[in-house]
Amino acid sequence: MEIEPMKRAWNIKWNIRRCWLLLLCLTLAAPTFADVIPTPRDPATIEALISLHKLIKGEEDKALAKVTTSFGEQSIITKGATKFNNVRTTLDSKLNNGYSYVILAGALGSTANSMYRLIQEYSQFTRSTFQYTFKKPMVAWYYTEANMACAREIKNIKALYASLAASGINVMKASMDEKLHIIMELKNSIETMRGIIDSANVWCSLITVGGFRYDYIWDILNSEVTDKIAEGVINKWNSV
Repeated sequence: MEIEPMKRAWNIKWNIRRCWLLLLCLTLAAPTFADVIPTPRDPATIEALISLHKLIKGEEDKALAKVTTSFGEQSIITKGATKFNNVRTTLDSKLNNGYSYVILAGALGSTANSMYRLIQEYSQFTRSTFQYTFKKPMVAWYYTEANMACAREIKNIKALYASLAASGINVMKASMDEKLHIIMELKNSIETMRGIIDSANVWCSLITVGGFRYDYIWDILNSEVTDKIAEGVINKWNSV
């Protein structure tokens, strides 16, 4: 019975000694472990937060620099694109003007050629028919009708230029479309006169050279010359 309490006392003492030995070992080993495993402290946490803030701020600055660079590059690209578009627009307009002037030059050349042919054809028509105007009445009739029709076309050309002058459009300073319109109107009138002279020359040649027999009364009745003669007679009658 006495042995059992003594054993318990000895176990308690031994456990106490073991605790002191363990505590002593931990105390001696603390500096060594401190070098390997950092112990958590509040200053370290603050330093970590500061480091994290600096890292974030640095990345933010880098991102801002990239944005600024991108904006600068975008501005350069935009300005370059704007200048390129301006140059392209200028080139397109110059090319369009160039093409327009090519068309204008072609129209002028064609009109000048038609005018030259008109002068030649009219001169030939006059030489071949005028000598028969007093010998063959129908030659005089066709000759007069052709001249009146050509005079009407010339009057239309003068009216065209008069309308342009009245509207304040200078032919030399007119737009390309207006110049082309004027030239095409002139060319149409020239071609119309050429057709009139050619038709009259054919009929006069049939009378003077071929001896062609034809019922000319219908040409007289359907001719505008008859209307002009009738108008002249009526006007004289009304003026009496």
